[in-house]
Amino acid sequence: MMSGEALHYAEAEAIGSEEIPIVDFGRFLNGDAADRAAVAAEISAACRRIGFFYVTNHGVPETLRENVLGEARAFFAEPMARKMECAPLKEGQWCGFVPSRGAMEGWEPGGSFKTADAERVSGGTLEQFNMMRVLNADDPNYGGADPVYQRNLWPRFQPGFVETMIVNQRAVLKLSGELMAALSMALGVEEDFFARFHRSPLATFGLNHYPARTDTQPSDAVGVGAHCDASSFTVLLQDDVGGLEVRDPSGRWIAAPYVPGAYVINIGDTMMAWTNGHFVSTLHRVVSRRPVDRFSATMFMNPDLDARVAPLDAFLAEGEAPRFEPFDNGDYMKSFYQRFYNVWKKVSPISQ
Repeated sequence: MMSGEALHYAEAEAIGSEEIPIVDFGRFLNGDAADRAAVAAEISAACRRIGFFYVTNHGVPETLRENVLGEARAFFAEPMARKMECAPLKEGQWCGFVPSRGAMEGWEPGGSFKTADAERVSGGTLEQFNMMRVLNADDPNYGGADPVYQRNLWPRFQPGFVETMIVNQRAVLKLSGELMAALSMALGVEEDFFARFHRSPLATFGLNHYPARTDTQPSDAVGVGAHCDASSFTVLLQDDVGGLEVRDPSGRWIAAPYVPGAYVINIGDTMMAWTNGHFVSTLHRVVSRRPVDRFSATMFMNPDLDARVAPLDAFLAEGEAPRFEPFDNGDYMKSFYQRFYNVWKKVSPISQ
């Protein structure tokens, strides 16, 4: 693909609700043992077949979810020069505002944006605001020197942004703890099985803006290209515009519709490796097919820095060979940031 050339995808197929299941997670949070087991069974079936499911009645207030999307709309509506005040310009940074490839023309920032393949990295039309999990003072990595735990570049010009994002982080992390218990049950192991690998997780958060279709940006222009997530799992809050598309087991691309009040959950490469492929990490993409801006918010649940990722004995049948090579999560995440944000060329603490 030539630099600056737009990616385009044919339209995905509409689907029935059974293809990406909608799970009433309130039955897991508030139900009895039978309810919890039933929810775990639903999640197990979804994760083994397509790696995606929705959760409703998840315990996160709708007002908070609306506030998160409201802050995203306000931030991305700012002029480019204002947003660039929050751009990760130093070597080793990736938190902050990452413009789309087109918006980057004429700027010469360092760090994240030095790449000949930036349209793939930034996802074509996608603008992002990336955040690390805010560490509490009792976190074992609080104040640590490893630059993977970098500080966030908050927009000083937007009152309420920081508070909303921190409250959201706490709420989504709490939900993620319950999701880990459900995923553990879905795999037939004790509820705290995956929590052991996520005591101080490298959880990352993002706000995403996919600009509306225009005369110069056709309806099949890609917001973010086909990819799998590197995470254990991802929690996605999307608005009602739509655009998320998932490749099903037969190879079809299907549209993942907006479900009011729901989060979209998908399995990432790390969880697939741990489970030796029993849970699948699935290709997905976002395509701007409507003349309306699309906004979303993500949480990527990544394991602890020192976690070792390899197919676990609990998920290997007798005589079954591991399908994935072992890797150290710290090295993997730094390699991920380097590939997608071209950082970590100089691994040193960032002072801000």
